[in-house]
Amino acid sequence: MKEFKDITIKSNNEIDLTKIINSEVNLLVFPFFSLSTKGLKNKTTTIYHEIIKKGNQEINLLWKVSSTSEYGYPGPFDRKVQQAISEILSEILKKEGEIKNPIPLGSLYNLCKRMNISYSGAEYRKIKEAFKRIKTTSIESKGTFYSKDKKQWIEDIFSLYDRVIFKGEKISDNEISDNNYLFLGSWYLQNLNSFYIKPIDYNYLQSLKSKIASRLYEILGVKFYGLRNKREKFICYRYSKLCQLLPVTPHEYISLAKQQLDPGNNELRDTGFISKFDWSENGNKDWLIYYWPGERAKEEMKKGKTKSINNRTGEYLPEPKREVKIFSEEQVDLVNKLLELNVSKITAENLIKNNDQGLIEKWIEAISYSNAGDKAAYIVKAIRENWQFPEEYLKGKREEQLKEEEGKREVIKIKRQEEENKKRQEEIKKAEQIYNSLEPSQQEEIRTETENRIPEFWKEKLNKVRAKGTTSKLLEGVLEEKRREIIKEWIKSGRIKV
Repeated sequence: MKEFKDITIKSNNEIDLTKIINSEVNLLVFPFFSLSTKGLKNKTTTIYHEIIKKGNQEINLLWKVSSTSEYGYPGPFDRKVQQAISEILSEILKKEGEIKNPIPLGSLYNLCKRMNISYSGAEYRKIKEAFKRIKTTSIESKGTFYSKDKKQWIEDIFSLYDRVIFKGEKISDNEISDNNYLFLGSWYLQNLNSFYIKPIDYNYLQSLKSKIASRLYEILGVKFYGLRNKREKFICYRYSKLCQLLPVTPHEYISLAKQQLDPGNNELRDTGFISKFDWSENGNKDWLIYYWPGERAKEEMKKGKTKSINNRTGEYLPEPKREVKIFSEEQVDLVNKLLELNVSKITAENLIKNNDQGLIEKWIEAISYSNAGDKAAYIVKAIRENWQFPEEYLKGKREEQLKEEEGKREVIKIKRQEEENKKRQEEIKKAEQIYNSLEPSQQEEIRTETENRIPEFWKEKLNKVRAKGTTSKLLEGVLEEKRREIIKEWIKSGRIKV
């Protein structure tokens, strides 16, 4: 184990917490630690799931964190331990230009100082338990963990730590560990050495009182980097997706959702990381949250390149990007219609990605009823903030609906009349068959009864027709109707067996 001594950590008296630590990007974006101790004893998994479309194909993305029953699920204290480890890794990467297993951590006293907690045997035991929990907790990735070295999203099950050796533990029959050592998992180690990292203001992170604010700082900090070369100056998340990433339990009502996230949002705004945030109800229960970077975030974005790590200059975040949604033909058509209204292509595509398609279709039609001078700006804001449609548009829609309903009633009326005519023809045919099957005497009796039942007007008409030896279609119709009436009566009374 002599190779362990190749890298040393500052002595207790020399520790000077760095302001900037470099954290692995996947672990900033996707959830690993629970933000609360509430219900932690019963927690076993955290799942992020998303379905993206590529042409006609649906791709299921999965990030699943699973703990063991023996050691439990990593919580807020374990997250602090990992942040201290990230600081140590940053120091090594800056000094050596590469991280190699095993990694000397220094004393547990040093870790307590990095975490800004008291130094005691109880805290040391908690730190050791945290290492065990993180080591035994697995991550299952299906298209979520990006490997910068392989330049692909991986499908694998792995752990952040492969092995932990504490000072004083027996390494072999003849050797006792002289330090606390950590072996990183291969995927985690490769990404750190490939500079798939983002600078984090460690002092600022520790100063945030809200756990949600500290997670949003990690998530938004990565996503704000994508704004540097875009016309859009904000990022947008669906509430349901953000809840998976934090992770927190989503609420059914927007008032409760705001109570849940706004304390963290307000803290980030008040400390300058975001300049503002905004909620949009989006016409359904999966609301949208918009974030604009503040001066603190902009300053971090400016430091996207570094020369301080082994004299190498390079982007912290990766160049390859995956288009998470390929537009359907209908969506492409909507984008083109928005372009005709002078909406920029980037804005149009973002509207399609983040808003209800039916809402956009209605606004493309409704915008012509608006008196706005800048229709492009008007429709963008109207869609994002779910504005009320113009009254003239709504009036026209009501008239169209009335006409449509009137047309439907007319169709139903015609169909009902056709069904009645068909039923009547069937009755006529059946009555004729029954009449023809009767004995001549019965036919004569029905004929006599039929002539007796018709009104006087038709009796006179019948006598005139017979005298002339002619016929009348109207008269025949009246006689047939009465004949069917009599046949029905005979069937009902039992005089005719059917």
